Amino acid sequence: MYVSPPYPTPTNRIAGRRSGQTCPGYPDASKLRVRDETTRVIDRARRAPRKTGASSRSPLSTQSAASTDSDDASVSTSTQDGGDETISDVDSQALLMLLDPAAPAENLHDLGINYYLSNYVVANSGPCPGFLNYSWDIITDSGGDCEMVQVAIRAIGLAALASATGTEKLNLQARASYSQALRRLNTVLVDKTMANHDSTVFTILTLSLYETITCSDVGSLEAWKNHINGAINLLMQRGAAQFRTTQGQQIFGEAVAHLLTLCSRVNQPVPPKLRALRVEWQRTTEGTSPAWMLATTHIEVMELFHRVNPDKDTPFLQDEWETLLARGVELDQRIQILVKEIPAPWGFKTVHDPEADPRVVYRGVYHIYYNTWVGKIWDGIRACRIFANQAIYCLLLREGFTWAPEVLSEDGLYLDLLQRASDTTTQMRDDILASVPQMLGFVRQDEATGTWYLDSSSPDIPHLAPANGGYFLLWHLFLAGTLWMNAPDVRLWAIDRLRAIRSATGIQKAGFLADALKFHPGLVSSLLLANEYLVRDL
Repeated sequence: MYVSPPYPTPTNRIAGRRSGQTCPGYPDASKLRVRDETTRVIDRARRAPRKTGASSRSPLSTQSAASTDSDDASVSTSTQDGGDETISDVDSQALLMLLDPAAPAENLHDLGINYYLSNYVVANSGPCPGFLNYSWDIITDSGGDCEMVQVAIRAIGLAALASATGTEKLNLQARASYSQALRRLNTVLVDKTMANHDSTVFTILTLSLYETITCSDVGSLEAWKNHINGAINLLMQRGAAQFRTTQGQQIFGEAVAHLLTLCSRVNQPVPPKLRALRVEWQRTTEGTSPAWMLATTHIEVMELFHRVNPDKDTPFLQDEWETLLARGVELDQRIQILVKEIPAPWGFKTVHDPEADPRVVYRGVYHIYYNTWVGKIWDGIRACRIFANQAIYCLLLREGFTWAPEVLSEDGLYLDLLQRASDTTTQMRDDILASVPQMLGFVRQDEATGTWYLDSSSPDIPHLAPANGGYFLLWHLFLAGTLWMNAPDVRLWAIDRLRAIRSATGIQKAGFLADALKFHPGLVSSLLLANEYLVRDL
């Protein structure tokens, strides 16, 4: 958790600017209304036991002199953009004052917005195009509903702080802000012009982040998918016109990334109309960045994964399993080509340090990336290859062994492919685990020398870092922990790190996923039934 010095929030300047307006209404509003989860949120909070305080990540006991070996592309030594700063003594004192029961509500409002900007916004720097770095522009854009955006952002910041500190006052303020944002949003959605504004889609995506931070039960998981579904519906309604501005393109890309995460969890393809919109977007952009190419391939991999349906035990693809197998191999090879051609600034360094704390570094290996956003892209590449190779593995064992068992005999045509699929999945899993130390803030850069090192904070001092790394890591770490070939220690390590994310950042979904991984690994997918959520072509 990192709290920056206050940003110049425009609370007083913007508040009331849009008050008193009457929306003319919109005949199809029922199709676009965002599900009101206010009652569920309040009831859940009342049921939850009050926390007594925040816990921190497990710090490293010693600073190790690590040996390194670089990949083909070396890591950039540029200083990261504020992502690794720690809270200062002054900031700590200011936070304690704001948490006092006598603190004015306006100060808490600014605290929530500042927390969001400090912990989730990543600036444009080096190979990183930024993440949510258009937030301030939307907050101050008088063409949209600025106050609605501020309230939604405030809910995120206060919810995270409430979760991390166990402060009931912040919890109450966060719930109130969430409820207020939903009311304003459902009012905006009946105005066709305002419904299509950037601020509206942004607010819905913001509320999905709120559900990630506060997720402690199935209802919140349901609300998360409903918010994503609502945002995607608006993208389809906005059409190609949203690509006329850079901000519109950024919001579209972020919403598609959310949908890909959801589709990956429930084994569903991206809706055809959204894929067609993405093709329209490609006409306005170069479409050659690793992030773009990864998303394109990921969409195709999920199409294959859905067709193969590895969750199904009985064979059903007698006439097409080899065609699908060839498609899986082709997609995996495409990802490998993407990795080989990735620009140097996107590269990472692999560090071998057998003396590192095993709770922080899995089996003594960790990675160094330009920043957490680049690390997220690499973990996305690994997740994509895992899905492709899971499809290959399933086709060979379930279909090949049934319809043509000779291909998996000792000298069989596909025996080597079966082993490669297993080995690739294991390697991708280990690479995701190697990204964890930096994503959680344990890998840091000395601003004076540019040298990267594994942090050795005292066990008595919490290690504070922005929450975006843990947020980026959530689903990838969960995926790595669910794989069928995992030894018990792998699953337990993933559970421990997910709980560390929960303790340090206040993102409760990390704790929810840790419990699911421990007790019911298949729970999440079974709860998110595709026929209850997936966007259909309008």
